[in-house]
Amino acid sequence: MATNKKILIVEDEGIVSLEIRETLENLGYIVVGEARSGLEAIEMAKDKTPDLVLMDIVLQGDMDGIEAAERIYTLYNIPVIYLTSHSDEATLKRALKTNAFGYLIKPFNDRELYSNIEMTLHKHRIMKNVEPAEIIDSTLTLVSDAVISTDTRGNITRINPSAESLTGWSRGDALGFDIFTIFELDREKIIGLMDSVRMDNFEKRNLLSWVDGLLLKKKNGDIISLSLNIGFVRGNKINPDEFFFVLIPDSLDDNCTPETLERYYRIVLDAIGDPVFLSDSDMKIVLYNQAFSDLCGVLGVDLTNLNNPVYEILPQDIFGGRWDYEEIFKTKTAYKKERSYKTDKNTRYLTIETIPLSDGDSITHVAVVSNDVTWEKEMDERDEKIARNFKAHSKNAEEIADLCALLKQPLSRIRRIAEKKTSPENRAIINEVSEMSDILFNIDMKWLRYEQIKNYFDVRGGSVPEESEEKEITIPD
Repeated sequence: MATNKKILIVEDEGIVSLEIRETLENLGYIVVGEARSGLEAIEMAKDKTPDLVLMDIVLQGDMDGIEAAERIYTLYNIPVIYLTSHSDEATLKRALKTNAFGYLIKPFNDRELYSNIEMTLHKHRIMKNVEPAEIIDSTLTLVSDAVISTDTRGNITRINPSAESLTGWSRGDALGFDIFTIFELDREKIIGLMDSVRMDNFEKRNLLSWVDGLLLKKKNGDIISLSLNIGFVRGNKINPDEFFFVLIPDSLDDNCTPETLERYYRIVLDAIGDPVFLSDSDMKIVLYNQAFSDLCGVLGVDLTNLNNPVYEILPQDIFGGRWDYEEIFKTKTAYKKERSYKTDKNTRYLTIETIPLSDGDSITHVAVVSNDVTWEKEMDERDEKIARNFKAHSKNAEEIADLCALLKQPLSRIRRIAEKKTSPENRAIINEVSEMSDILFNIDMKWLRYEQIKNYFDVRGGSVPEESEEKEITIPD
């Protein structure tokens, strides 16, 4: 059963955690850490990069194992197997609604543990290596529009059957080639629009950019005039950043109607990992992706009837009310707000980014993008707490250093007085003063070390010097 796979154990009972560690090591696994709380588990998952996490559902602290597992999988794409001594249906249902790969009810034997770990690792390998690309490929295969995707350098990563038919280039021949070179497209005319859909400045963002008046050279040498609709999808730990190009030949005479735009937006929405929906000028939801559907499931929102305005379907305290949507269409101004909602266990924080979408003349749709920033917010709050505590400790340390400095002058005077007359009593006083001076010297050395660490945290750069790197400093009597 030899294996090099790394396992992280999350268990708040020390004896149980030790037993699991011994079992795993006997099975040939490498245990990279043992966490006692959900927060510690998330930090260890980031630092130790295990291949799999064994997660007890009931943990110390405010965060239980289910929430910790969900964050670990979302942030770092690490599979989780739940460990629980509770076999009640409600707990297991709640656990398996997350991205868990299975569960084991304690106590379990070596064979059960080994088989569950190996099955989970195998399942995760398949999902990690195959699923994301296949989902996007299947979406592009189904659309009737000609679509080509590229990486950020312009190298072709996908070309759907409609694009193959339009350009004459097959998938096998086109993949990896530069889109500008293979089709002799006007790079200067297109590259600026690619930058505009990629930029992080939300006030100037757009889901799609439109450019017309282009010429494309087919594989057989024929030249066709067309327009391009360019979209950008930011990547994650599995998928890289990608551009999507919708090729629209002038011969199609495809007017830029709201329905046509929605067809193009659908291509981009299906590839975006964050929850996104589109509202038209009637303020009705016309498009949304799977991630948004999942979010609505958590919020208890019913998406079966979309004939009502968006502000009657979605919670207004999160996604805005009627006035908010009217204002966007009127002012054509994007906005970004932070919102929150409560779950059974905690409060989740979202940024709601609203982007007006134009056909070139007027605003036709509004895109609303949600991003869960709970983890970032909690880390910011933790950093602030650490900074406050560090500042308080710094003040105490500085006061101690000041008191030590005040002792040096009286000790020096005592030494000088004792040295004026030789006697057993004075020699004893001198020895005591020397011991006190040595203590103060050691305190000074610790203070210098503290100052180095403090400066490191103040500037957030460099590395903390090791003890061996400190220079010896002598203080005269």
